[in-house]
Amino acid sequence: MTKERIGKELEKVRKQLAALQAKEKDLDEQRQMAEDAEAMKIIKKYKISPEKLQLLNKVSEGEILQILAGREKERAENEKTERERTENE
Repeated sequence: MTKERIGKELEKVRKQLAALQAKEKDLDEQRQMAEDAEAMKIIKKYKISPEKLQLLNKVSEGEILQILAGREKERAENEKTERERTENE
């Protein structure tokens, strides 16, 4: 391959990359808009007030992780108890 041909091929690939990056950005924006619309549907469906939304926003990520960990621990304990009960029968 000649130097000129390689240069042309590089330019072609760079243009393709730029087009794909622009498409990726557009698709990310569309996905975010779809997620927002879905969230709005849920908010309207369950008639969640702005006050409740603000309260939910105040809950920290750490608190959410603690709640989820507690639920997982409880579920595991329930499964263990159920297994033990089944084995004893």
